[in-house]
Amino acid sequence: MFKYENNKQVKNEFKKMAIDCNMTMAEVAKKCDMIPQQLNNRFNNNRLALSDLAMWCDALECDLVIDFVKRK
Repeated sequence: MFKYENNKQVKNEFKKMAIDCNMTMAEVAKKCDMIPQQLNNRFNNNRLALSDLAMWCDALECDLVIDFVKRK
């Protein structure tokens, strides 16, 4: 689990998870019925859709967990 700072951080964490799951981004794209270029375009977009992220996590057989925590 990590504290959100920016979309780049989320993308880096996703890439780490893909490595931990022994999958390349091309394999993630294939499982999502996309060509790697489509995934790359969406992944590198400044806006990161949670629905896309959830779909990519599903391809890794991982869950996307979001939690809201009150600041102290």
